[in-house]
Amino acid sequence: MLLPTATMARLFSRPIVLAALVAASAFVVYLFTLAPTVDFIDDGELTTACWTLGICHPTGYPFFTLIGWVFAHLPIVSSVILRMNLMAAFFTALGAGGMVMLSYEVFRFWMPARAARPAAKGTQKTKGAKGPALRKAPVKIIPAKIEPAIKETPHELALFAAFATGIAAAFSSTWWSQSTSIEVYPVHLFLVPIVLTFFLRMLRNEETDKLGRDGKLFALILALSFANHMTTVLLAPACLYMFFARYGFARLAWRRILHLAPFFLAGLAVYLYLPIRSAMYPPMDWGHPTTFGAFLRHITGGQYKIWMFTGTGAAAKQWSYFWHRVPGEFTIAGALLALTGIYGMFMSGTARRTHILMFTLLLFFGCLFYSINYDIHDIDSYFLLAFLAVALWVGAGLITIVKQIRTESKGWILVSAAVVLGAIEIGANYSEVDESGNYFVEDMTKNVLTNLPPNAIVFSTLWDFWVSGAFYYQMVEHIRPDVLVIDKAMLRDRPWYYAQLAQRAPEVFRRIKPEEDAFLKYLWAFDRGDKFDEAGIAPAYEKFTSALVERNSDRPIFITQEMVDEKDDLFAPHLKPVPAGLLWQLVPRDTVIEAPVPKLQWHDKNYRKRNYYTDDSRMLQAMPLVIYAQELLKRGERDRARDFVDAALKFKPDLGASLDDMSDRDRSLADVANERFTQIEALRKQLAKP
Repeated sequence: MLLPTATMARLFSRPIVLAALVAASAFVVYLFTLAPTVDFIDDGELTTACWTLGICHPTGYPFFTLIGWVFAHLPIVSSVILRMNLMAAFFTALGAGGMVMLSYEVFRFWMPARAARPAAKGTQKTKGAKGPALRKAPVKIIPAKIEPAIKETPHELALFAAFATGIAAAFSSTWWSQSTSIEVYPVHLFLVPIVLTFFLRMLRNEETDKLGRDGKLFALILALSFANHMTTVLLAPACLYMFFARYGFARLAWRRILHLAPFFLAGLAVYLYLPIRSAMYPPMDWGHPTTFGAFLRHITGGQYKIWMFTGTGAAAKQWSYFWHRVPGEFTIAGALLALTGIYGMFMSGTARRTHILMFTLLLFFGCLFYSINYDIHDIDSYFLLAFLAVALWVGAGLITIVKQIRTESKGWILVSAAVVLGAIEIGANYSEVDESGNYFVEDMTKNVLTNLPPNAIVFSTLWDFWVSGAFYYQMVEHIRPDVLVIDKAMLRDRPWYYAQLAQRAPEVFRRIKPEEDAFLKYLWAFDRGDKFDEAGIAPAYEKFTSALVERNSDRPIFITQEMVDEKDDLFAPHLKPVPAGLLWQLVPRDTVIEAPVPKLQWHDKNYRKRNYYTDDSRMLQAMPLVIYAQELLKRGERDRARDFVDAALKFKPDLGASLDDMSDRDRSLADVANERFTQIEALRKQLAKP
């Protein structure tokens, strides 16, 4: 039975209902673009940490870990990684619903019409007169402490503009891309709009010293947001402006902060998970934050500071990249609406001694000026708060335009605009965000692990491509747990990593205890920032790595392609890497390796994207095969050489794809990939000749 029209009208006049509608719609669309397995970078590590209740990489993300543990153990779908990817889609969709609640609060109560100047007492204006008033009187001065009545935006207008804002955010490129695979940002997108909504409601509703429900929830959820991701601090400029503009610097403001503190500290208590759980030595124990110093370095991301504020060159590059991204995020239509929204916010009046344009500008530039100083490739997610501000401008632009239309159907115009804008964004961004065919990490990880001999040791620095994924496949799905995968970069400069390795392979590290202790003496001092003999650390590292490899020679030892391309002269210098299928084996000099043709899986038929990760993944697997084929040719084994070249060509990218829209880094690597695979094709043609 259908609900009566009046009941339906009342139901859909509530912001929470439209928020749920946006979230549900977004979630359904997100399911079509969901990654079916582990994606690049941190997915494998984060999933494993959640499954085992471990410690994630800095800044720890305890709130994310605890929620992730719940999702990882839900009795839905077959694999743990797919449950975690569904968690990403779920919270990203909820975040879009949260944008409806936030934007309704902003548009309804914080974007009033500019107050008209009070007319002079006794002033008269003759109807139709073109000149000045015929009679003037002294203007009555309104006392400074008396604020003019705020002319709030009509409910229907604010409501449906908020609906449009949620749709615009949900299907913008970077926001949508967070839904495709597990990361900490989906939960962040869920929490931030809620934090800002309760913050603004607190400023609007709580006029006295007494702290109400909105203030308590704001403080608590703000702390949980910090416990999920430390970039919550980027809310500070905008929130501090609104808070002190609203309350001033009087005693009331400081008392309110004092009253908020207990609820904020209650939320921060989630951070106690890190030292408590780390003291139990879980299988995933990044940083081992059991001491105060280690805990502080972990939650502040101390190890990543080398990529922060590295110079104007990096900032200029990221600045340029951001503005290159903006038009495509919300499409050109959305970008034009955002510019209109900035104008509309500028023309609105002050509300409770604040101006909403300043609030959104501080959200935008506070995020942007911080993020451009982070010199990493996968920077897009750090711009999310800036894109949140843009989404608010898009909704404000719709309000600004619709206000100029003289019709009784403004609500329907806004709903229609929301649907059209959402359709445009989906059409423009779908192919870019679609990860439904992405098996790159699973394929590479399984290709490496399943083709290794028993009890092999693999050294690699390819965290983003397969090392992170190996945590998941070995510790969660139990694929080849006999293989010891060692991240050589962490072995070099992360002293806590040794306890984790010793837990997995105690017999390997028992053989080299003296050399390990000698090197760790330097490494712990380096990690804590203490003084140490800088001349002694390199020889200690060389002795340690040589002992690690040579005293475990009963186990086959391999390295990946990038360690050959960028040789570390201090790493086991007495052994020689020789090509051995997908990897290089460390052996005494003048050793000949007889490697079988590897059994490969490669599901790229429906996923032909060209970017830094996909092109490098292809080359990292193909090049050792080709180099081994060339070794076979030198030995006169032409047929076997052909088999290895054929295996290498399985990884061939779409050589005819257009590279014009790529970023500079993606384009340069794509050019290298095209050149190398063209050479491999030429070698294959040569081998086909009798």
